[in-house]
Amino acid sequence: WGYATDGRSALLTRSCPVPARVRGRSQVYYYRAMLEGLGLAVEGDPDASLACPPEWAARAEGLLGDAGPWIGVNPGAFYGTAKRWLPERFAAAAGLLAREAGARVAVVGGAAERSLGEAIAGQLRAGARVLCGETTLADLVGVLSHLRLLLTNDSGPMHLAAALGTPTVAVFGSTDWRETAPHSPLSRVVREETECAPCLLRECPIDH
Repeated sequence: WGYATDGRSALLTRSCPVPARVRGRSQVYYYRAMLEGLGLAVEGDPDASLACPPEWAARAEGLLGDAGPWIGVNPGAFYGTAKRWLPERFAAAAGLLAREAGARVAVVGGAAERSLGEAIAGQLRAGARVLCGETTLADLVGVLSHLRLLLTNDSGPMHLAAALGTPTVAVFGSTDWRETAPHSPLSRVVREETECAPCLLRECPIDH
């Protein structure tokens, strides 16, 4: 079952067209409209929230190691470097926020982003806890639930943090903020108005 787009019709037993009203809106509404178009009952306001199980939160406390409070930085993005804000900008913003809030900084991400996380931590006066490559999905959910704030690129952890109710500031570049911004009243998108965005490219061909 699904949308009859991108040549999928032959593979689907039940399909529906994409309604024009969801174009340019959050993908929460895009997939909600798909359920409705397939004949499923849809009612009430869309709810994309998640709750962190207590055992996941307890494991995260062990990973963080200190009481905090904690500010999170998520400098990676699997799709490509065009989605990634510059690491020195992450470090500068995280350092300022940590000093103002009296908080410590935790850098999250995958194993491939370990060097990126360590480079950011090295620029912070008080250092940081680099968790890149050290968390399972359950651990990551627990860590994100502990944060006072997550500063992030457009990415999976961004959506998890927003769903958990963690205040989130997301930097957008090449991707469409209208469709993939974090779906939470506690989230904000930061972006520079440029003629070429959103280009949806993996790598920026000009000056990033």
